[in-house]
Amino acid sequence: MSQQLREQLKQYKRKHNIQTPHPKKKKEDFSTRDIEELMGMNRPTYRRGRGGAIKQK
Repeated sequence: MSQQLREQLKQYKRKHNIQTPHPKKKKEDFSTRDIEELMGMNRPTYRRGRGGAIKQK
């Protein structure tokens, strides 16, 4: 949008007292368990065993 058109739009809004609605941000409440799940804290850990096999710790 050109600068001149923006200025005209601002003047029109002031003259006619028009307010543009702002989108509301949605607040999300996560439990401790949800946060830990997202971070991957309670996942099983694996290591290399003898001969290169992958074993769960």
